[in-house]
Amino acid sequence: MKPHYLYYSFDAWLKNRHGAKVQKISLDGRFGCPNRDGTIQHGGCTFCNADGSGSGLMQKGLSITEQWQYWLDKFAKSDRLKNTKNFLAYMQSYSNTYGSLEKLKNLTDTLQNLEKCVGFSVGTRPDCVDEEKLRLLASLPFQTKWIEFGVQSMHDRTLERIRRGHSAECSKQAVLLAHKHGLNVCVHLMAGLPGENSADFLNTVQEVCRLPIDGVKLHGLYVCKNTKLEEEYKNGTYIPMQEEEYVNLICDALPLIPSHIAIHRLTADSQGDELIAPGWAKLKGHVVRGIESLLFQEGKWQGCQNDVPSENPYTALYKKLERL
Repeated sequence: MKPHYLYYSFDAWLKNRHGAKVQKISLDGRFGCPNRDGTIQHGGCTFCNADGSGSGLMQKGLSITEQWQYWLDKFAKSDRLKNTKNFLAYMQSYSNTYGSLEKLKNLTDTLQNLEKCVGFSVGTRPDCVDEEKLRLLASLPFQTKWIEFGVQSMHDRTLERIRRGHSAECSKQAVLLAHKHGLNVCVHLMAGLPGENSADFLNTVQEVCRLPIDGVKLHGLYVCKNTKLEEEYKNGTYIPMQEEEYVNLICDALPLIPSHIAIHRLTADSQGDELIAPGWAKLKGHVVRGIESLLFQEGKWQGCQNDVPSENPYTALYKKLERL
C-alpha cells in the first residue's frame, strides 16, 4: 500500500470529479481585507503577511486573465503537465468576496472567459459573504465550485488573541449558508496557534467536521516578517511547533475527519523570504512525506476514528483513478 493511499487528497477529488487531471492555478484579484483597511481593524491578524498569499503576479501589474495565461504557458512547457486540459481557478490572495456585489460580478465574468477553466475555488473570510454573493457564485456554469473559509480555530479566545476579527459562530453560519447555496465548502485550520494545545486543535477539527463541509486545508502556523507574531516570537511569548510535534498532530487529526472530505493541504507554504520560523515550514514535501509515513507506520487512515473504522477505502479509489 502506498502512503498517500491513506487520505482523500484534493488532487484525487478533482480527478474523481472530472475523470482527468485538473491543475490548480493561483490568482490574485486584489480584493483587500476588512481586517486591514479599518472596517474591522488595522493591521490584520497577528500572523498575516501584509502582501497576502499567492503568486504576487497582480503586484507585477498582471490582470487575472494575464496571470491565467502566464501559468498556462508555463505548464505547457512542463513535462508533467503539458498534456493537462483542465484547470481550476484558485482565487487565493486576501478575501475574494470582500467589497461590493458588482466587484464580485466583475470577477465571475472574468472567470467564465478563462481558457480551459473547469471550475473555481474562492478564498475568503467567513464575515465576507452574504446571500447575494453566494447565490452569484453558485450560479456560475462550472462543474466544480468551491468556497474556502479562513476559519483557523473554533475557539473564540484564540480568535481574539490572533486578532481574527470574527467569531467561531460566524464561521459556522458562513459554512451553513454556503452549503445551502450548493457550493463545496473548504475550511482552513491552523495548528500551533498562540495559546492553543493539541487538544484544542483536535477539538476544532471535530467541531468543523460536524458542519456540512467538503474539504479541509491544514496549516502549521509559521512566523512571517513584519507581523505582530514576529514580535511575540522575538520576545519569547510565542514558540512555534516542532516538526515532529506537527506531524504527530496531523496524524491524530486525519483519523477524525470523515472519508468523503477532501484534504486540500497537509501543511502550509511560506512565500519567498517571508519566513522567520520555524525552518521546517520551508520543507513542504518533507513534512508531507513524514505525515504519510507515520500514518502508514501506525496503521491509520483518514476517517478510521470516524466513518470508516474497519477498512481503508482509499486503496480502491486510487487504483481506479490511476486508470483514468
